[in-house]
Order: sequence, then structure tokens, then C-alpha cells
Amino acid sequence: MSDSIKRRHFMAALGSLVAGASLAPSPARAAPPRTPLSRAPGQLASVYDVLVIGSGYGGAVMAARLAPGRSLAVLERGKEWSPDAFATDLVDTLAQFRTASAPLGLFDYRAGGSIDVLSGNGVGGTSLINANVVLAPDRDIFGRWPQAIQDAYASGVMDGFEARVRTMLGADTVTETDALRKSWFHLSTTAARKREGAALQARALAVAVNLRRYQGQPNAQGVWQAACTHCGDCVTGCRIGAKNSLDVNYLPLARSGGAQIFARIEVDWIERLTDNRWRVHYLGRPESGPAVAGSVIAASVIVAAGSLGSTQILLRSQARGLALSPALGTRFSTNGDLLGLAYNTRVQTNIMGFGAAPAPFGLKRVGPTISAMADYRAAGTPVAQRYLIQDAAIPSALVDALRLAMPLAAPGGGDVPALQRIARDIAKRGTDGALNHSMVYLGIGHDSASGKVELDASGNARVLWPGITKEPFGQRMRAEMALHAQSFGGRYADSPRSSPLFGGAMTTVHPLGGCPMADRVEDGVVDADGRVFNPRGAAQAVYPGLRVIDGAIAPSSLGANPLLTIAALAERAAERFSQ
Repeated sequence: MSDSIKRRHFMAALGSLVAGASLAPSPARAAPPRTPLSRAPGQLASVYDVLVIGSGYGGAVMAARLAPGRSLAVLERGKEWSPDAFATDLVDTLAQFRTASAPLGLFDYRAGGSIDVLSGNGVGGTSLINANVVLAPDRDIFGRWPQAIQDAYASGVMDGFEARVRTMLGADTVTETDALRKSWFHLSTTAARKREGAALQARALAVAVNLRRYQGQPNAQGVWQAACTHCGDCVTGCRIGAKNSLDVNYLPLARSGGAQIFARIEVDWIERLTDNRWRVHYLGRPESGPAVAGSVIAASVIVAAGSLGSTQILLRSQARGLALSPALGTRFSTNGDLLGLAYNTRVQTNIMGFGAAPAPFGLKRVGPTISAMADYRAAGTPVAQRYLIQDAAIPSALVDALRLAMPLAAPGGGDVPALQRIARDIAKRGTDGALNHSMVYLGIGHDSASGKVELDASGNARVLWPGITKEPFGQRMRAEMALHAQSFGGRYADSPRSSPLFGGAMTTVHPLGGCPMADRVEDGVVDADGRVFNPRGAAQAVYPGLRVIDGAIAPSSLGANPLLTIAALAERAAERFSQ
């Protein structure tokens, strides 16, 4: 697939995803430069006690907890991003799209025939561009997980690990005093649905954002942070420095504990040595000059490159002779993600992000990308029928593209005021147009985790799941989103990417699975501690020193934003590392 086609698919998905050319940047404050976390690839030593591949929620937690007393290196394929390097307009956003010719791009968007996957690429992984939601899953959804994990959740052990993560990430909640119109809108339509008999609850959401604690000062790890300006640009990178991404908490903690963090090193495959150590083969990309192939040896390797990244590394390793479970590449889940939009309602919602520029007249506060949800996980509801509908803002880089595209994407009649709002959007950007009377929805539910990850002809991971568009979770959430939209006279529109014009695929920002955990090698790639099974041993035999700790090990959907679960499982795995 050509880079131009990928970009078209990317913009079609990202436009409705986060959850649209832009205001000229005018930084709200002068932030002091951050001390770089990462080292150049040329400084990598030849041998370490522990190598961590990836710097997302699994890798960052493991690095922070294991670094003291060990020689430990983190290998991140992306580069280190400073707040002022994030996109300010549509052109910048496209330029930060990861492709074969631009491997250091921030947005790793993998377009597929039926599923597209969006994740982050840089020191901090997807935490750089996610919507920050810190939410625990229901405790009864772990039936397909190893018994030890089921017991850990049932007994309350995981509650302690989750609390540790919340503290490290500085999770906080938007309140009524923040006066966010988008939150009010979503909670109001949720209340209307409840009056109509729907079994749901309106809830505010905790987010990993510095909403008010640090006011232009160093945080607990010594990283300077400003308070959130409610600009709505979380998912294209926070230029304010308020986002509690992993580069301001767990990764600085890892560095202070002695970890060496390397950016621009992409791991290719892993080789087992005769002395039970591991050789990791990689491609290093210096600041200038061509990429350089190399290898490094470690007693322990923790693969934490994300669902597709970790699965890709193990599939490549398997192709080079490493014996692995037949379950490798299976149980891929979208986490029941669904994107939708309530277009051109009667109510101004203030969902148009404005970034680091001054807030436009009449807008003032958008808020974090996501701040509230309609929760359809009522007691007694079968797991497969539970879901969430969360509110979302449109990042400033995409506002102009969407205000011009939505009249075509959501055609239909309307009263005179509705048509006037559309006309105002076509004429110019403003707070009184149709787009700023809309609401982006991110639905999260439960799919069957029937996706399959395999390598394409170029050796890159791709997802095959022809039946994903017919799974019942999508139909269920679309119908409910449409009813929310109707509460204030809006029209429901699907994600543009789901249209045949743009390929008819679903998009996930929460990829899970590919290296599922299980109690036996026949059923999974790793055990409850993330240790990789050795299929040439007994049913529960594992390789010494090889683990996978990230979203790839989830054997099913979570029905909640997954960052808290991934990080909590990593906290548990780190505590059990030497047992």
C-alpha cells in the first residue's frame, strides 16, 4: 500500500477517531527545555542484565521497577519528542505519520483490509497520543485468562497494583467547576437515555493529565509541567506539557534508577544462545547517516513493543528458528472499539481543540480529549453486551478538515438553524458552526478476540479478521450512539474510515492480543507472569529470561481503556520477576 493511500486512510480514521487547517501556534507559556531521557544508539553497550524492548505502559513500568541494582537498557524504535515538537496543523500531522520512508513518525497507523490499528511511536509509546483514560475493567471479565490472574483480581491483589499506577500517573478527574460543555452534553444525553429506560450510568473519568497539581513547576520525578489548559489536543501530542505521559513519570524514574534509555533502535528479532542468554538483533537510526544493524546480549529480555510490535518480533524470531507456541498471533482484539459522531445538534458542545494557541472567542475550554462516559456495564448484564460510550474532542489539527468534510459525510435534511450552522462552517472556522454543535464518541465493548496477526511479504505485522464488521458489539453501540445524537436533534455518522469510499474498515486505538497468556503452551504464548512458553518442554515449561509484558498478552477484550490494566499487570510482573 502506498504512503499516500495510507495517509488517506489515516486521516479518515483519525478525524473521527479521537477520539479536525489549524490555528497558527502561539505558545501559552515558555516551558524550560526538558532534560533528554534517551541516549544515542551508538552508546549502547554489548551486554546487559536486562533489555526492555519498547517504552509504553508495559516496558516503562518494568524498566522503572527493575532498574535499581541491574544493568538495564530500554530500546525504543521511535525518537524522543519534546512538547514543542508535536503537530500544530494538518500538514504537521501528516508529516509525523510513520511510514517506511519516515520510520520515526509519531503516528504508527497500520491500514488493513478490515482493521486499522493506530499506536504511538516514540519514547513513551502510545501514551504520547492517547486520550489518557485511567479506568479499571470489570472484575468478572477474566474467564479466559490464566487462573492466577483471575485469582489476583478476585482477591483484590490487583487493586493495589492499580492504585500504584494511578499514583504514578497522577490520575485526576474533571469536575463541574471545570465547566466543560462537552462533558455536560454527554452527561445530559446519558441522563435522557436513562429516563427512557436504558440501563446505564453517567460517570466522570479519571485521566492521566496534570489538571491542577503542578503549575509550571517540576513534578515528583523532577520534570517540569504546566497545568492543563483544556485545549483538547491530547491525541496529537500535548504542546503545553500537561499530559502525564510515560516520559514524565515512569521513564524518568527508570533513568534515576540507573536504566539507560535508547531511542531510534528498532528490534528485528531475538535469538536464544547456548548459555540461555539472548541476543537481540536491531537496526539503529542515528541522528544523521544511514541506519546501522547491530546486536546486544542480555540475560533477560522483556518484549514490550505493543500488541503488533511484540507479536511481530516473536513471529520474526519464530521464522528464524525460535520455537514458540502455536497460539502466537492469535486472540487479537480491538477491545470492542467503535468510533461515531453526533453531528450538528442544537447545543454548542465546544469539542474543537485549539492547542497551544489562544482559545477562540466563545470557546475557552474544550477539556482533555475524553472526560466523561455513559456506562452500560450494569450488574447482571452479560459480559458480551457490556460497553461504554465516551465523549471526545477533535484536535485542532483536524478541525478545519472535518468542518468541511462532515456536511458530505453526514448529509441529510435539517431545520433552518441546522442549515445555517453548516453554512457557517463552510464559510469559516467558528464556534457557532455545525462541527462545534457535535459530539465525537469512542465506544468500547467486547469483541470475540478472533483476529489473527501474521507477517506480510515485507515481514511486518498485519491483522486478518474478515468478520469483524459483523460482530454484534458494533451494531449495538451504533444504535445507542444514534439515540444519544437524537436527544439534541443531531444526526449520527459513522467513522469515515468505515465508509466504502475509504475502504470500509474498522479502526482500533486499543489493540490487544497476539501473544495471549494462558495456563498451557497449547493455549497461549506466555504464562500469567508474562514468561514465554517453550513448546519443546512440558505444558508449562518456559524459557528462562524471556517475557512479554504489554497489551499483546491480553487474551480477550477488556471492555475498558486498557492502559491501567497493562500497567498494573506490569507492576505485578515486576514484583514477581525474581521469584
